[in-house]
Amino acid sequence: MATPLDIGLLQNFSIIFPFLLVLVFVYGVLSMTKIFGDNKGVYAFLAFILAVSTLFSPIAIKTINLMAPWFVLLFIFSIFLLIAYQTFGIKEESILKTITSKDHGDTFFYWVLFLVLAIGLGSLSFVVSEERGFKALAEQNETGAVQQGTEQTGFWQTLFHPKILGMILIMLIAVFTVKQLASYK
Repeated sequence: MATPLDIGLLQNFSIIFPFLLVLVFVYGVLSMTKIFGDNKGVYAFLAFILAVSTLFSPIAIKTINLMAPWFVLLFIFSIFLLIAYQTFGIKEESILKTITSKDHGDTFFYWVLFLVLAIGLGSLSFVVSEERGFKALAEQNETGAVQQGTEQTGFWQTLFHPKILGMILIMLIAVFTVKQLASYK
């Protein structure tokens, strides 16, 4: 039975949003960075090629479709937070000055970067686990014995693998080193 709230037909158009998102995002980044000068035709062509190549990856499409609502929630939460500050009498200029100041700007940037990476990597790991499974990926790449368990067990084994933990430690050391070096005058 068809209802006004039935969105079953919209599932057929689920590839359009990732295509448009990649097209607009890549074009915007290329236009902003001006890598090839002011040649907008090249930017449009590269953005179109990357957007079309996104359509060939079901993992990319599912990841973008899973990430989008979380970014919308993050944006809405941020807007409500700014409205709450302004309700208590803090002016918009003061909030902007605090966010972009030398003292708090880096902290704000790292929090936003952390949230964006958490949403992106969490969505990607969920889609990879759903599509192929971490256990199947581990069995393909490991020659040793793989412990039997659920997908969740495979995910945690992958996350707490010594190579992954070592990479995270090296990346954290690099981030704090760059931050310390950038703060010296």
